Formats: sequence, C-alpha cells, structure tokens
Amino acid sequence: MRFSNKTAVITGAGSGIGEATARAFAAEGGNVVVADLKAAHAEAVAARIRQAGGKAVAVTGDVTLADDAKHIAEAAIDSYGCLHYLCCSAGLQTYGTVETTDEATWDLTLDVNLKGMFLMAKYCIPEIRRQGGGAVVNITSVQAIQTQKNVSAYAASKAGVIALTKSMAMDYATENIRVNCICPGSVDTPLLRFGAAQHGPVEDVLKSWGNMHPIGRVGQPEEIAKTVLFLFSDDAGFILGQAIVVDGGLTSRLL
Repeated sequence: MRFSNKTAVITGAGSGIGEATARAFAAEGGNVVVADLKAAHAEAVAARIRQAGGKAVAVTGDVTLADDAKHIAEAAIDSYGCLHYLCCSAGLQTYGTVETTDEATWDLTLDVNLKGMFLMAKYCIPEIRRQGGGAVVNITSVQAIQTQKNVSAYAASKAGVIALTKSMAMDYATENIRVNCICPGSVDTPLLRFGAAQHGPVEDVLKSWGNMHPIGRVGQPEEIAKTVLFLFSDDAGFILGQAIVVDGGLTSRLL
C-alpha cells in the first residue's frame, strides 16, 4: 500500500493506460481523481474502483481548456484535501503528412497531446508543492524519438512532451517534485485499436504490430501503469527528467 493517504490526478483515465493507472494506484491505497473528456467513461472507472474497495471520484474535463484543467486540480483538493501526483495520459492519434494534415487537425493534436500537459501541470504543481513535493509522469510515445510515416502532427506533439518534461524537471527539482515521462511502444488500448482499424482487420493488425516488437506482442496498459507507479514512488527518488522507454524492445531493433 505504497500510496495510502496520497492523491493522484490521472487524465485520460476513462480508458487505456489512464484507466489502468487509476485502478493500480487505488489498489495500492491511493485516492484517485479519474479525469476524462467523456463523463460516462470517467464515472464507470471510478465506480469500478469504489466497488473494489478503493477511493475515486470522477471529473469531466477537457485538458485543452484552462478552466477545465483548473477544475480537475481543484477536484483533488475538494475531494481529498491534498494532491501529490499527476499522470497526464489524455491523448489522441492523428495521421497525415505536413501536406495532408489540415491546420485544424494540427492544432487539435498539439492542443490535446502537448498543451493539455502544460495546463494540467500549471494547476496541479502548486498543489503538489503545498504537500512538500511529489511527482509528475507524462505519457508520450516511442514515436517521440523514432517515428513512422504519415504521423507528422502526432510525432511532433509527442516529441514536444519530452522537451516539456525535461524543462519541468529542471524547474522543480529543488522543490522535491520529480517530473518524468514514459514512451510506450504499441499498447493494446482503444487508441491503438482505432489506429489499427485504419490499416485492416484490427486483430490481424495488432498481431502484425506485435511481431514488430522483439518481445513478440503489443504491451498491456497494466504494464505501463506499473511503470507510472514506480516513477511516483520513493523507489524512483533519484530519477527525474527522463524519457523512460517501455516498448518490448521495439526501439532497440535494427530492422
């Protein structure tokens, strides 16, 4: 029960990596703010946590809007009186080259995947500071460092998360606030399945993508969640400003 009497805000927690992280954090005794754009998804995850004996509240919000980001941070204080951790997992996948990506798609991708992390940190870090410190973990992607074709806006947004993470880590290191990010490979989430559907039958595509990873499969959300909890924990006390790659060996593969 590493996180008893500790509180975490987790965005994008209505599904995928965010949901797995929320459930794992609550299972170790923590209080969770389950934040998601989709109210029904957030409520469902919070309800499952409470049914399992954990503590969770659902908050609906758009991380690209300052008022919503502030509301999510305030929900932690209103519900639990404290905030120690932030995991930014809200994101979206878009496709296109610089020629085929329209301006609206570019703006939306950067807003959700990068600006959303800036806004959540802006309003959560002051509350984390009041508790004497804590940790922030941003979820980015291996495509921040090694990319494929036809994902110009997505890759740019995810690379920006690494730079933002490193800058934040330098700004808050002396305040006992550790900031890191995780670069997952292919992880079986609704977002990945959406992407797979653009290329053919979903299960066939996921199997093909899994075979690209030396481990021979795609990852599971719970595997990324375990890494988030490690970076939250005191065991990671000397780790900050890092982009932790959790990809089944994908980026180590030569061909």
